[in-house]
Amino acid sequence: MFGKSSTIRKYKYKLRPALAKRYGGSVTYTKAQVDKIIDVMGFNKKHIHYAYFMYCDIATYKANLPEGESLESMNNTITNISGIGVLGVLLGSSIFSDIDSGSDVGGDGGFGGGDGGVF
Repeated sequence: MFGKSSTIRKYKYKLRPALAKRYGGSVTYTKAQVDKIIDVMGFNKKHIHYAYFMYCDIATYKANLPEGESLESMNNTITNISGIGVLGVLLGSSIFSDIDSGSDVGGDGGFGGGDGGVF
């Protein structure tokens, strides 16, 4: 779990500022943009689906969700590692259940994943 925790912390606190610096401030980023910054920064890719969950649109992170993993379990992991989940702050529990079940709740997804500073 140590490697996973460390990687997710890096994704949460270091990836957004790097994405914003290179691509400008945005609610979501493309998979290619996230992949590029992770390569440039040398981050572990084993848990890259967490980066997609935090910074990409719904279609991207759902398409890259590993078997046996759910959006709820990923949010719980982020909460356990950093003390606050991606969804807990930004969405109410009823909206979360709609997203996890595949309903369209409007918007393009992407949940931030860190304070990353002011855009």
